Amino acid sequence: MKEDTGYRWKFFKAGSAYQASINSVEDIENIGMLDRKLWSTLACPTSGLFFDSKLLQILDADADGRIRYGDAVAATQWACNMLKDRSTLLDGADGLKISNIDDSSDEGKTLVASARTVLSNLGKPDSDEVCVADFADTTKIFADSAFNADGIITKLSCGGDASLEALFADILSVSEPKKDRSGRDGINSDDVKNFFDGAKAQIAWLDSKPAASTYTLGAETDAAYASFAAVKDKIDDFFTRCDIVRFDQSAASAVNAGAERFAKILSGNVGDNSAALSELPAAFVSGSDCLDLLGDVNPVWRKLLADFAENAAKPVCGTAKISKANWLDIKAAFAPHSAWLAANPNAACAKISEARLREILAQDRSSALFAALESDAAVAAEVAEIAKLEKLVRLNKSLCSLLRNFVSFQEFYKDKTDAIFQFGKLYIDGRMCSLCIKVDDVAKHSAMAAMSYGYLLYCVCKRKGEADLNIVAVVTAGDSDNLIVGKNGVFYDRNGRDWDATVTKIVDNPIGIAQAFFSPYKRFLKWASEQIAKRALAADQNVAAGLEKGKIVDEKTKKIDIGTVAALGVAVGGITTAFGVIVGAFVKLGVWMPLGIIGVLLAISLPSMIIAAMKLSQRNLAPLLDGNGWAINNKANVNILFGAHLTQTPKRR
Repeated sequence: MKEDTGYRWKFFKAGSAYQASINSVEDIENIGMLDRKLWSTLACPTSGLFFDSKLLQILDADADGRIRYGDAVAATQWACNMLKDRSTLLDGADGLKISNIDDSSDEGKTLVASARTVLSNLGKPDSDEVCVADFADTTKIFADSAFNADGIITKLSCGGDASLEALFADILSVSEPKKDRSGRDGINSDDVKNFFDGAKAQIAWLDSKPAASTYTLGAETDAAYASFAAVKDKIDDFFTRCDIVRFDQSAASAVNAGAERFAKILSGNVGDNSAALSELPAAFVSGSDCLDLLGDVNPVWRKLLADFAENAAKPVCGTAKISKANWLDIKAAFAPHSAWLAANPNAACAKISEARLREILAQDRSSALFAALESDAAVAAEVAEIAKLEKLVRLNKSLCSLLRNFVSFQEFYKDKTDAIFQFGKLYIDGRMCSLCIKVDDVAKHSAMAAMSYGYLLYCVCKRKGEADLNIVAVVTAGDSDNLIVGKNGVFYDRNGRDWDATVTKIVDNPIGIAQAFFSPYKRFLKWASEQIAKRALAADQNVAAGLEKGKIVDEKTKKIDIGTVAALGVAVGGITTAFGVIVGAFVKLGVWMPLGIIGVLLAISLPSMIIAAMKLSQRNLAPLLDGNGWAINNKANVNILFGAHLTQTPKRR
């Protein structure tokens, strides 16, 4: 066949469709000229395939999880433009020689420079080959890089400036660390801005503290306030309970802990830190408007109340026995300090000492950090070229394989190697199924896959330490006698790892002509055995029921009626006569008797074989892939001969 472009394509027929052969550099170079209607696939998902997942992500420019016709054409044209010797695309080699990058363009020159940088960063400055494995861990590529265009700076970005490194360490200590491309902890522009904004707010708040002379307790206010804050809520609770008792004396039993509650508390271990005791009032509530801080108080609160008495109550009121009025005076004395504390911005940088914060603001090195961030952004083009270099190296290795699974199904049909949609091999019931496809949604997939007319086994595969894996295996050889839901097998993925596989669903269709030939007899035997089993079970149940009721079989009541005997005789005679006629007919055939037997067998099996042949002729790969989100563009039949290749049965030698 010849396209209007003038390029002569070679085609092979497989799966009832003509497909383009991709065997030369010219085939790859002209892939965009091939009539789109002749492409086997127009789109495929980026997941569920045994292929370079990173390359699929790179080619998926709009990040929608799909590779389309345009993505494949654009990648092919770009790879061809970037290589001097394009025959390496056919080799599928892991490495790309730098000398093979076409540096006649500015883009090519930049790619060469990026390749040199990558090799140098990896400790291979004298190498002339960049490999796919070199990009497996990008932290190694950027390990000694101060700037890598990820919006994050590290200690290396400080350029050895001790003062700037100390500031970086301070900001990092109060920020959530970010990992940059080198794998180091770093900070971004938001961290820098938030730190300096917080430092200014924190210092402004510290400077707004009222002078000690304005406080009742002067310089001792800070220490006294700590004691006050520790018991404030508890003392508020006590005086409120006193108000309730004065309002209604009947509430006294509820306000204080009754005998029942104490019994419950004392049923367990009681210590100075007992949570149950801590919830009780600070002291016994009698309705008297007085709290003796040094008297008979709750044991759990005794020390805190004593500290409050010495540090705050006595200095303010002159006594440790305080009334509610005294308590209000104490609260008023601490009100200015409380208001100031409430205005605390509580910035993350408050963890750093006041002296250090003042020093940082005085030096004001924020501009140096923002400059470092600008330098990091400035190398974005260089880093982008490293990403392009990785794309080229991966295309050099895998582009041809992608085209042989996308433009055509050459690897599946012609080369008879594992295609990218084949996820592994299933060993079950004495056979090996190689057409196994990963499935995300079994219910959705099976609805479409039923149109494939294949015998399908849906299996859940389990492996310790791994998430469960669902696959569908197409059985194309053997029989289905022992294939049932719950049947166990072993699945080997393309990496050679074994998984425990269990059949969860079966889509029943003919497997082969031989199976169809024997199926009527198997169905008859199954029906006969079921009928015998039913009759035997019914008889057994009748006997058991009779025994349970204590009935004794009476021979007189079980005598067979004469009419019944006569009827049985007639039936047996009829069957014998019919059998004799059939045998006589076969005897009359003489030497043709074998043909007669064959004719009878065909009369029974032929309808089943014809139906099976019709379904097998329609067995199709396309619905299996469409169910996974592929857009299959032509027929992809799996005939009987090719199906024998997809399922291997034991061979005895």
